[in-house]
Amino acid sequence: MFIPHEDYSDPQDTDFDSRLLGTLSIFPRKGGGGGGHGGGHSSGGKGGKGGSSSKAGGSTSGVKLGSHTGVPSGKTVSAYSAGGGKRFTLGSTSPFSGRLAGGGTRAQVYGNSRYGSGYPYGGYGTYINNRPLPYVFYPVPIYPHYYGSDTYENYNATQRPGGNLTVAILRAPSFPNTTEVYRIVGDQLSVSAVLAAVVSDCKVQNTTLSLFNASDGTGAWPLPEQIVQWYRASSFGLSLDSYNNSAALPSNMPTSNTSLPLPLSDDTPLPSGLNHTYLTCLNTTIGASVPLVDPPWKPSAGQIVEIIFQGLAALIAAAVLFYYLWLIFVVLWRKFANWCGRKWRAMKEGIRERKAKPAARKQYSTLEDAQHIVADGSQPAGRVLTKEPETGEGGETKEWVLPAFPTPTV
Repeated sequence: MFIPHEDYSDPQDTDFDSRLLGTLSIFPRKGGGGGGHGGGHSSGGKGGKGGSSSKAGGSTSGVKLGSHTGVPSGKTVSAYSAGGGKRFTLGSTSPFSGRLAGGGTRAQVYGNSRYGSGYPYGGYGTYINNRPLPYVFYPVPIYPHYYGSDTYENYNATQRPGGNLTVAILRAPSFPNTTEVYRIVGDQLSVSAVLAAVVSDCKVQNTTLSLFNASDGTGAWPLPEQIVQWYRASSFGLSLDSYNNSAALPSNMPTSNTSLPLPLSDDTPLPSGLNHTYLTCLNTTIGASVPLVDPPWKPSAGQIVEIIFQGLAALIAAAVLFYYLWLIFVVLWRKFANWCGRKWRAMKEGIRERKAKPAARKQYSTLEDAQHIVADGSQPAGRVLTKEPETGEGGETKEWVLPAFPTPTV
């Protein structure tokens, strides 16, 4: 079944695709993030909006880039991510501080066979040393002094988004033609994720990663002329060992940023006898799985409804919990109030009892507690005695009062 698609490739590239691979139909991969249009040497469908990063084969999900990359905090990259989002300026910790970055989408991820292809914006001139980084990842320094790629070499895993440059060999024993040896090259994070994807979807043999360093131009494969497809603004590439594209040789690169490159029609055709089904699978899977910066999360209508219902359920649960807590509080408060009332009444009763005891003691005071009365002769009852007051031992004065005694009856 043919899947209609939009063409996102370079207009120069149309006859080149059909000439080398013929008209091929790209079917959506299982649960995939879209096939993508293959520029350069393959055809394909529109890059989809991208699924989640946990599709079959994907091994990268929501990975945060290091603080030394200058990417705003909170941004993550994922295999099968849709990409996109707002462009931003790289921070002071980046080697390229102040450069515009981000915003590249899955639909724009394909370039073609030429280095520097596939820029969704900022693709002026032919050299890439002063361009923005629409996918955040740095272009692969594929060869010394090649299109200004020296700008992006000699950065370690801490400074380079995705880690050190690595390469992996792709072999597929399940296809009839096993002599085809492809390679993928890019940062370690991306190569690991893509390798897992093609192992799952294209039955590629699993293998280990090797460091890639083309600074001396010797013994480092892939070479520029072996690249059959660039992705993600030349930050990820697919090469074929048996391919030798003379138009991509370092000797044929433009002499300056303003010089025109050779037209795509000058590219050397791919070797005959290739298994196009295998190549298409590789190209489609790489385009769908190569990690991109995750876009800001936007909930769908269904997710919004689900969030509302979850909020209502949480509110009802909170109200029920509050009601039962209130009942418990009322019961405990009543018990506490009753206990306080009993204690208060007992305290008041104790105070009254303590006040009553001194009064009772005064009614029955001992002889020593009574005043001593001294009088000379008869004195009227209740009168102050005329005797001079005496001074007590402590210096106090005493007044002598004659108490009233009952008058005896004769």
